[in-house]
Amino acid sequence: MFDFIKSLGKAFTDGMGLNAQPNSANTASSANGVNNAPPQVNEPAAQIVPDKPVPFGYKTSWLCVKANSPGEVIEKVGLKNPRACNWNDGVYGGKGVFVSPVLDGYVLVVNWGMDVLDTAPENLDELAKKFSELQFFSTHRVAEYHAWVKYAGGEMIRGYGWCGDIGEMLLNKGAVTPEETELGLTNLLPDSKADWGNYDFPDEQNVLDIAAAWGIDTGFTRKTYPASTGFLCNIK
Repeated sequence: MFDFIKSLGKAFTDGMGLNAQPNSANTASSANGVNNAPPQVNEPAAQIVPDKPVPFGYKTSWLCVKANSPGEVIEKVGLKNPRACNWNDGVYGGKGVFVSPVLDGYVLVVNWGMDVLDTAPENLDELAKKFSELQFFSTHRVAEYHAWVKYAGGEMIRGYGWCGDIGEMLLNKGAVTPEETELGLTNLLPDSKADWGNYDFPDEQNVLDIAAAWGIDTGFTRKTYPASTGFLCNIK
């Protein structure tokens, strides 16, 4: 466990993606008209000029949950100090967890849960009981860490997690989904002790492809969304 946390901690500090980090404006935050918006607090300001969703996924962990509002998700996930924030500053500003507006019935929680599969998988199980559907994704090429999990009705229907840096399978549960089959992911390493020469290994693009197939394409190449803002939050 210690080796896993150490390797991921180092990997995630190497950067969270390919886009350049933005310059944050010292602008007072506001709810900006989002339904069921949580109260604003006196926290470091974030850029709140609405922008279109920015691509993310590489070197990142995130939730994708069925929900009616970002406020609902902030409360159920237990996030603190929400303040209005646009996509670029929320995803790449390095200030906390970004909760998106509703996209096709889903809300994204970006930069959440880097090592949850290793340190506290039971927390993910408990969180999933609060939503009709919950998905978790995480990937980082430096640690060769790639994971995808899907819950429906509070039950895990599919979960896969591999960390090549320590050569360990973190999770392999449930039947391969039709989306994974369509993507050709039917011969992945089943467990750490299997003959590696007979199986395939996941990569970061697999994680993004599964996320797109299950719910939201975080590359935002398949659908155009209008400019909007979400909320930047703290975990504690």
